[in-house]
Amino acid sequence: MGLKPKDNLRARVSTGAQADSAQTVFVKGEAALDEDTARSIAKKHGVDFIKLSEANLSPHIVRLLPQWLVTQHQVIAVEFKEDTLYVAMTNPLDLPALDQINLVTGFNVKPMVATEREIIQAISRHYGVEQMTKQDLVDVRFDQEQLEQPDMRVEDLVLSSEAGQVVRLISSVMKDAIDSVASDIHFEPAGGEMFVRFRVDGILHDCLTIPAVMRKEVTSRVKVLAKLDITERRKAQDGHINLKYKGNDYDLRVSVVPTIDGEKTVIRILDKNRLITDLTALGIGTGERTLVESAMSRPYGMVLVTGPTGSGKTTTLYAMLRNINAIEKNVITVENPVEYELDRINQIQIDPNSGETFSGALRSILRQDPDVIMVGEIRDFETAEIAVQAALTGHLVLSTLHTNDAVTAVTRLRELGIASFLIASCVVVTAAQRLVRKICPDCKEPYQPDGKILKLLGADQQEVGEFVHGKGCSYCFNTGFRGREGVFEVLKVDDDIQSAILRGKNALEIKKMAVEKGMKTLLDAAMLKVSEGKTCVEEVKRVMAPERF
Repeated sequence: MGLKPKDNLRARVSTGAQADSAQTVFVKGEAALDEDTARSIAKKHGVDFIKLSEANLSPHIVRLLPQWLVTQHQVIAVEFKEDTLYVAMTNPLDLPALDQINLVTGFNVKPMVATEREIIQAISRHYGVEQMTKQDLVDVRFDQEQLEQPDMRVEDLVLSSEAGQVVRLISSVMKDAIDSVASDIHFEPAGGEMFVRFRVDGILHDCLTIPAVMRKEVTSRVKVLAKLDITERRKAQDGHINLKYKGNDYDLRVSVVPTIDGEKTVIRILDKNRLITDLTALGIGTGERTLVESAMSRPYGMVLVTGPTGSGKTTTLYAMLRNINAIEKNVITVENPVEYELDRINQIQIDPNSGETFSGALRSILRQDPDVIMVGEIRDFETAEIAVQAALTGHLVLSTLHTNDAVTAVTRLRELGIASFLIASCVVVTAAQRLVRKICPDCKEPYQPDGKILKLLGADQQEVGEFVHGKGCSYCFNTGFRGREGVFEVLKVDDDIQSAILRGKNALEIKKMAVEKGMKTLLDAAMLKVSEGKTCVEEVKRVMAPERF
């Protein structure tokens, strides 16, 4: 199906879109914000209502309208028949939009009414980067003959007249990742192609396939933005990009490493304007929050947060710092990198490339009269030793460790070379955490999970009640999940636990003692969220099963 000849661009808008100036003024500002309003507007003006989430939109029809037009006017093409293009919009008497669609396409245009939310979702689905096909990229690739010139330098390609397409492509990928609330963007070479993947709610999703002819140009563009050496392809490089989008400032941390298939690039997205929430908003239970807040009120000691990479440990530390009166106390953090800026808190970012280390920075800040010290991560004996000594000499120390649960933080410190009597004396609380995906509220429904999974997790329907999951919808990209929440296991090091540590008890023995004293394990906390209808057992199995066995 092709567009009509240029001499027909002024074809009249169909009767359904006609309205006099009085009508236009009358409906000014009238928008279909919800389904009832949309149906009312459609009935009032004699046009059809369409529920886009249930409509089977053809990409070929949708793409008749360019992205700039649908974004500017919030419209989406839904059907084409008998020389008429039907478009969904919130205001069917928006004549400037209808006229512009007519001018661009040359078709008669007839409006339909849809809710604003569904139009935005449809635009995101059909014009987002995940919908760009390999052929779309081939259409904007550099001239093949130019790429095959053996003496052509990468710098020349980046600055060539054709670089605009790659610049727009990378910009589109970054913006779509932010709109998708992705935490990371992966540019992953494989064979002759490059796959672009977004990590959303902890899960990687394929979004785009880049053909071989564009791989080097895409990587070079990212390197230029991150101020990296675009001629260096044999060594790993790290950099960052400052990006402003929709009024927010973003810090994009870039890592490029060589692989056998080419250079792989990963971009971590940090929103500088993101509000650091309190502990309750993170999902921690009332009892566990009380233990943490009690530890934070102490003048000295050590509080450790444990968990794998990407489990939200740093965010939890920031939430803990919000409980401290930074005006009355000198709070200093040592981080790599500083993820979010906090008011009235002194934040130090170390640069390993220049020889800076956590232990070296710790020595320096101990001469800065600190009350509270946050160390981004304890990973070696030297850092652990200084942090323990600081906790024993009148400072409150917060830090993270990579361990599976709260109790094995004690074991990890022993492995680093810290004596048991020092651990027992300084550690006040250890908290382990995981992030589970929350069920999408728009497609939540009751269901009966697999009996094998229930047996694996030690749960049954009588204990949990009604099970729910997300069946998948347009608002959650058919995953059934939207957003994540923390699951916490908090160990209070009381007199009995101190005694067990001094006697050299192993992690299993200490954990058994803690559970008998009322500690809620990670699995217990996760199953509580299942009973509350916040997540499902399959998600708990995905996150928790490795610890159970």
